[in-house]
Amino acid sequence: MRLLPFLFLLLSFQLTAQLPGVFDSLQLNFSDTLYFDSGKADLNITAQQTLASFPSYTNASNRIYLTGHTDAIGPLEYNEDLAKRRAGQAREFLLEKGWPEEAMTIQTFGERTPVASNDTDQDRSRNRRVTIDLFQAVPYRQFSGQVNNPNDQQPIPNAKVRIHNRTLADTLFTDENGQIEVDLPLDSVVGIDVYAKGFFLDTKMIKVSPKTKQELSFELAPATEGEVATIKNLFYVGNEAILLPGSKPELPKILRFMQINTHLRVEIAGHVNYPNRPPVTEETSEWNLSVRRAKMVYDYLLENDIPIEQLSYKGYGNHEMVYPKASTEVQQAANRRVEIRILGDLPEKR
Repeated sequence: MRLLPFLFLLLSFQLTAQLPGVFDSLQLNFSDTLYFDSGKADLNITAQQTLASFPSYTNASNRIYLTGHTDAIGPLEYNEDLAKRRAGQAREFLLEKGWPEEAMTIQTFGERTPVASNDTDQDRSRNRRVTIDLFQAVPYRQFSGQVNNPNDQQPIPNAKVRIHNRTLADTLFTDENGQIEVDLPLDSVVGIDVYAKGFFLDTKMIKVSPKTKQELSFELAPATEGEVATIKNLFYVGNEAILLPGSKPELPKILRFMQINTHLRVEIAGHVNYPNRPPVTEETSEWNLSVRRAKMVYDYLLENDIPIEQLSYKGYGNHEMVYPKASTEVQQAANRRVEIRILGDLPEKR
């Protein structure tokens, strides 16, 4: 029911800093609710304690939005005024706390946006409220992206682009030229995952700064029969079928690839790091480890409703190491990998 004020908060405005393509967007940092006695605008003890613990004013990018509400008891016009007085009381408290008047905006909805019914005293008490939202302006910068097929450098239209970090989650699609434009928050690390039906995925993590190159490029290789792609950033604890903590976010990316490519049959292929040694046999613990690593991903996909007819798994021991004579930790980590191997299309159902 608070959609209108929230949409208003998302409106951007120009920064004074002279950085091309940079603008501010408001990010919610803190939110709380004050409750009032029936027919009253005075702050009760609980409301005063809530406001006393509210963050202090720190800089000019801070914004507070106070939204006043009432229950449905009494005339509509009276409730509109009561909601305004309640929000005004909260503003007066924050003024005494050091917040400047220009940093605060009051919006009132009277009895028009209840969060509960008005049938019982308990429900009406939830509607007698002022919500307090603290926002901070976060600078953004505009980036452009190009998604191509690396085999022929042709653009891939309608590719799904997922952008995410701790405070951001958005999805958009490339145009007919394989292009996107996106605004990303400065001084943050952002993940960008790109998918398209019939293609392997591509994923990048970028540090967004004023110096970051504003043109991004992604390549999606065709996912056709016989093709193989290593799952990026999927690294295991040595001698275990246990993912390193930083690799756990990679599993949902594999899931999305399978959800988009519902026509494909794939093999999840596991490999181990056992360098400077002859190929191991299927009876060895090393071979078994490669099987278990593949099965871990296979089981995750099954648990998340990927049909079993789309999936199989297989271990390859140390037969196909990227670095057969690995000597550094980076090389050894690359040998401990899992791949997606395309077996072909699923048979058509008749």
